Amino acid sequence: MIKFGTDGWRGIISEDYTFSNVRLVAHAIADYILGRGEAAKGVVVGYDARFLSRSYAEDCAGVLASRGVTVWLSDAILPTPALTWQVKDRQAAGGIMITASHNPGEYNGLKFKASYGGSASPEIIADIETYVRRRETEGGEYPKIPLPAGVEAFSPHDPYLDHIDAVLDPKTLAASKGKILFDVMHGAASGYAARLAARHGLDLVEVRSEYNPSFGGVNPEPIDKNLAALRAAMAEHKAAVSLATDGDGDRIGAIDADGRFINAHQIIALLAKYLHEKRGWTGGIAQTLTVSELVKRVAAKYGLKLYETPVGFKYIANLMLSEDILIGGEESGGIGIKNYIPERDGVLLGFLLIEVVAAYGKTLGQLLDEMMAELGHFYYGREDLHLDDARKNRLMASLVPAPPAALGTLKPLSSNCTDGCKLYVDGGWVMFRASGTEPIVRVYAEAGSPELLATILTEAVNYARNA
Repeated sequence: MIKFGTDGWRGIISEDYTFSNVRLVAHAIADYILGRGEAAKGVVVGYDARFLSRSYAEDCAGVLASRGVTVWLSDAILPTPALTWQVKDRQAAGGIMITASHNPGEYNGLKFKASYGGSASPEIIADIETYVRRRETEGGEYPKIPLPAGVEAFSPHDPYLDHIDAVLDPKTLAASKGKILFDVMHGAASGYAARLAARHGLDLVEVRSEYNPSFGGVNPEPIDKNLAALRAAMAEHKAAVSLATDGDGDRIGAIDADGRFINAHQIIALLAKYLHEKRGWTGGIAQTLTVSELVKRVAAKYGLKLYETPVGFKYIANLMLSEDILIGGEESGGIGIKNYIPERDGVLLGFLLIEVVAAYGKTLGQLLDEMMAELGHFYYGREDLHLDDARKNRLMASLVPAPPAALGTLKPLSSNCTDGCKLYVDGGWVMFRASGTEPIVRVYAEAGSPELLATILTEAVNYARNA
């Protein structure tokens, strides 16, 4: 069964992610578009740097065009936010991005982007899934439909970079000093960071920009354990700031000049500080349940309203459409900002971090040390446990709706089980959440010391494995 998770459908190539299934989903999206009477508004189709992504995108375009839907198809690999911008700019009914984001190379996937230029809401995804279920029930194969001549191709580079440039501060970027590294992890952002840097005269080198659908055997997720290539480049170039984005270019990670990994929580906090203090922007701060307490402290310092949402950037995007949001983000590195589309964008965020360093004349690590000295130290960890569906279900049933009185030596003080289950303990918290697309339960934790963090994670993992 084809199942959409927090951000689209993903599957292993040739196992469940087959050409026939991709065409089935494309037909379901056509059903959704036609049912809304929006065929003439059209759908934008794009693809990342994964194996066969271009072919899957052409199949989607062929299906949609055969159903009478206007289609624009990218003529090159593009980051997901570049596709999303095209949807917004063309006032299209939606967009299809062929990508599996940060998943391993054997995966591919499909994201649907809404007409407002952001992640599709849960209601939109539910509507599309209804059409998917109907077609699955009917059964049958979905043969290839040749790409019609009427499908219009578009070049994504300059329109996307122009859109980013409208948000950046050229004077601050001009003050940037030293070498900048940008690890695109063999992903869809390859070439885009270098082009944007050239516009501003920045000394920027892309790392892992070669086309490699296997991603060199490393998951294209910009977290510390996956950035050995970036660290090696840092040793060679002695960079002032080193950045990374994921397989489809919508997440961000960073390494400070001193070699310290700067995680997504810290990036949200630093960007909130910069946008409010230096840019003078206002608005609330939105964070998913898995984000650090540090972000809450930043919101309180500046008197900014705090919003907390379930996991998934689509919930952040919804808030950005209805509320005045300065910045919103999730633990995985997806962050959106004001005065842009309600979308994550790793390239934009990377260049904003370059601005941060230039504006303050300090490294990201120095700024973070100052912030934590004032607001408190927070240590964060995550464990991904591979559990089959039966064990996942048994674990979550033991937590929701009645959280346990104890997790080993830990005594939960309160809980929030609106999405997964988050348990607050003395000096920290832990959260369990089952993946909607993978045989994984993620265990998130945070504490005021590394020792307490280790204890919380150990007790939580033991509980999960024995539930």
